[in-house]
Amino acid sequence: MKNICIILIILLVSACSSIPKSNESESINTLIQKPKFNYKIKSLPQTIRIIFYQYDEKILLPQVIQGFFANSYFYNSKISYRPKIILSAIKYTHCKIEENKVDLNIIFHVSNQPMDKSYKDCIQNLPQAKTLFVSNNLNEMGFENTFIVSREEEKYRLIQHISESSSRVVVIDSKNNIDKNSIVNLLKDNKKEIVTSKTFNNETTSQTMFSKILLVDRSKERIRKLSRRLSKKVSATSRSREDIDTFFLSLDLKEARNLKPAIDYISEKDFDIFILNSWNTNYKYRPLEKDLIGSIHSDMPIMMPILMPNYIAQVNKTREFAIGYDAFEIILLKYGSINSKNFIYRGLTGKISLDQKKINRSSYLFEITDKGIKVL
Repeated sequence: MKNICIILIILLVSACSSIPKSNESESINTLIQKPKFNYKIKSLPQTIRIIFYQYDEKILLPQVIQGFFANSYFYNSKISYRPKIILSAIKYTHCKIEENKVDLNIIFHVSNQPMDKSYKDCIQNLPQAKTLFVSNNLNEMGFENTFIVSREEEKYRLIQHISESSSRVVVIDSKNNIDKNSIVNLLKDNKKEIVTSKTFNNETTSQTMFSKILLVDRSKERIRKLSRRLSKKVSATSRSREDIDTFFLSLDLKEARNLKPAIDYISEKDFDIFILNSWNTNYKYRPLEKDLIGSIHSDMPIMMPILMPNYIAQVNKTREFAIGYDAFEIILLKYGSINSKNFIYRGLTGKISLDQKKINRSSYLFEITDKGIKVL
């Protein structure tokens, strides 16, 4: 508990009350915006219990909770809202939640691992009306009041953006993020024809993989056969197949920086290339991504080279931190704003709107250009 307090003090001391302002246009530096409401302080929960599963005992305060506290401190100085926060860490050997009188329970399940049975047993009987379930996956517990920040949103956005003229697609995922089958099914639902789907691994080079997909090796073989028949060397350029117009890559940003140039080099053509970033790592986009020029992406603003509040350190620029940060903002909007029905909050995870008990998040689409990132 002493170490947790030290971490919190560091967060609070390093915090600053300034935040970038935004206007109605969307550019790389206008994607996040603090709401402008006169909040009803007395309507906000005064005692909040944060429940999380402690997968790694060496990590005392997960990034998602650090994000929650960082935004909480911002409002401490702005609107004098200082709720009492109780941390309940659930472990494999201990899953009892103490009977404290609280106004709101917040369950954080932000992990690539499935929810442990002991975790489910602990939270299944919490009162629906006083519980907010926050997850980067599906609402597998059936809670009514939820904030789901799922990679599926990015997947849908990218697929829906593929133009009608792009009809024949190659799908590639990685061995650390195998989801090509779900992507193929969604593309077929959107009337796209799948030429082939592959899983990239380090056993073969990217150039070898794309040479096979684009049938460049066959073109070279035809040139060699023709040379033998004519008994002289034939000067010709190997050609890639003409029946592919789109690549959909689902992999890590580091892998994308490898595969996108390989496609350009092997094909010598301009394909429509859509890249769904893996959430297994927190690699961030650079101001100029020379290896990814021309590709279209969908991701959280916090992962972009964007002007951020200066109390968010580089080490905190993670998707988990963004989820916790926006979760605190949602509490203010849900319980303390007079009318947030038609309001869209521009947060670190994307654009968020509230509709009764449902909280909707919409991700951003952006294109990598030779001048930087262009928001679509």
